[in-house]
Amino acid sequence: MARAPDPREIKILSDILALVLDEQPGHAATALERIRQMARRDGVTGGALKNLFATRIGTLSGKDETDREKRLREHISGLERRLGQSESDTRTAQMRLGRCQTDLGLIQLELATLRMQRPWRYIAIVFAAGAGLLVGIAGTQFYHSLSVTRAPIDRASYLR
Repeated sequence: MARAPDPREIKILSDILALVLDEQPGHAATALERIRQMARRDGVTGGALKNLFATRIGTLSGKDETDREKRLREHISGLERRLGQSESDTRTAQMRLGRCQTDLGLIQLELATLRMQRPWRYIAIVFAAGAGLLVGIAGTQFYHSLSVTRAPIDRASYLR
């Protein structure tokens, strides 16, 4: 993160800039190299240096600054509106996610219940069918036991 420029360093920069504008080529190259070193050390870009000189010297007029501030405030308010909308969308999505998770849990519970009941259903059907057969046989035997029986026929005589 770039630190705030010291007034002493601004004085040094202005002196170096004066040397750059000097007509002696050796002094100008040395001064430019010194500016590059200071900018690298402090993490200052060319645009930041330009803005520093513009604001310190006062080349930007008051109207330009107020227009710029107005644009920046509009941009900030637009970003705040977008942030509010994003937060609202996030809350809506979280509510939907919660409902979906609840529905998923209920569906999984119902599926597990059905899976547990399935073997018992087959066992109950087999048991009911077996009980029905036994009751049917017993009922038939009971009916035949109550009916009048004729004298038994000796069938052994047919085999002679």
